[in-house]
Amino acid sequence: MTDRELIVFLQQQISELTASFSKTIEELTQEVASLKAALLEKDKAAEKMKRFANVHLPKKIETSKKKTPVPKDKAPAPTPKERGNNGAKRKVHNNIEELVEEVLPGDACFDREAAVYLFSKDVIRYEYIPPRLIKHIYRLKKYRMGDKFYEGKAPIAPFQNSGFDSSFLAYLIQQRYVYGMPVERIMRYLEELGIDMPKATLHGLIKKSAEMLDRLALVLKDVIVSDPYIHFDETYHTILGGDKGSRKGYFWSALSHQNNLIQFIYQNGSRSKTVFTNYLPGSYAGAVQTDGYSSYKVLEGWDYPKAIRLGCVQHCKRKFIEIKEQPKAGAIVDLYNQFYAIRKKPKEKWKEESLEVYQKLEKELRKIERDPQTLGNSSLRTAAAYCLNELESIYNIVTSTQYDLDNNRIERPMRYISISRRNSLFCGSNAGASRTATLYSLAISCRLNKVNTFAYFKDVIQRLAESPNISKEKIRNLLPDKWAEQ
Repeated sequence: MTDRELIVFLQQQISELTASFSKTIEELTQEVASLKAALLEKDKAAEKMKRFANVHLPKKIETSKKKTPVPKDKAPAPTPKERGNNGAKRKVHNNIEELVEEVLPGDACFDREAAVYLFSKDVIRYEYIPPRLIKHIYRLKKYRMGDKFYEGKAPIAPFQNSGFDSSFLAYLIQQRYVYGMPVERIMRYLEELGIDMPKATLHGLIKKSAEMLDRLALVLKDVIVSDPYIHFDETYHTILGGDKGSRKGYFWSALSHQNNLIQFIYQNGSRSKTVFTNYLPGSYAGAVQTDGYSSYKVLEGWDYPKAIRLGCVQHCKRKFIEIKEQPKAGAIVDLYNQFYAIRKKPKEKWKEESLEVYQKLEKELRKIERDPQTLGNSSLRTAAAYCLNELESIYNIVTSTQYDLDNNRIERPMRYISISRRNSLFCGSNAGASRTATLYSLAISCRLNKVNTFAYFKDVIQRLAESPNISKEKIRNLLPDKWAEQ
């Protein structure tokens, strides 16, 4: 191509590019103009709405520039943004099994070998895997070496001729006596896991477990009665048997304040004073906190010369709460509440200030007792009479700094019996109620000492199976408080 032809060719290319650029510029100019027009229309609409608001809406009322002070005891309500979870520190559960899974980008264009690793971010999801029962087969190998034979041995089973190990027994006890599941419900749950087990078999396993754990009962009693501060209470349960088909049987309970160990006592469902006196020796030298049940009054007599009885402020107060619609009842409740307010102060002030409230309380109760106008008011007089009978036991509490004002420490564990009343409805016999007392004693003692009940029963049942002649000293280490230390 000659120079002249090259120049002509380049001129043609330049003219074509110029025409293309001109067309593109014209299109962009039209688009900008349309956008400008749309913005102008939007501004006009906004101005119109502003004029409408100024004409039709009421003007904002100007208030004082002083801000209303916020009470110190009442923090301002958080805004929705502050209540959000963005950036919040969530609880990290470090005591459960962890599974770490690496997740790569799922994009089809991603090439791991060609990519450069930058960093990783952990996202936590808590996953639930249903529990499983395992049929563990121990294939015992047998060998001969010369004239001798050698054979492998399976772990010792808790019960003879039984294929259930201590973990299965611990599961039954935990579900029945910690989480309140009736045996029928446990049986249905096992069916969902693939085991069809008769109800009689489950009852039999629980019965044998209780008989094995009975060896801990005597040691548990010795530990509790050696504590200088004990709580006592009692409650009922329906027991099958007898002429009427069912009857009300009573469970007594004793709790060691120092060791947080509780023991339930069942003697044919009796609520007689002898159940209490048979359990607590007459030589006991310490404090026993109870409610106002008459059987506990024996502590104030010559049968227990070295013991003192502590009352329960809550039981006294409850008598007046039940008739709170009466003006005089409310005044008595306020006085009992003052004992709790004093306990929030330094201990040096407890005795002096509590005695002042105690004197006012006694004065008001005496007024109710002697007031002729309350003669026909049986509910008020009954409440006052109960509290007057408990005055001495309340005095023993308020003049000391080492005793609780109420018996709630043992009242709370007694709710497990209430749950059993609701879920299981009854105990099948006196023997069944005695087993219930044994297993509840250990299960609730575990809860009071923050011990994993499944791990505890699994370990203790296995130890008792392996050491049938275990000594009393070693049994002491199997109680929940010492077991937790190990």
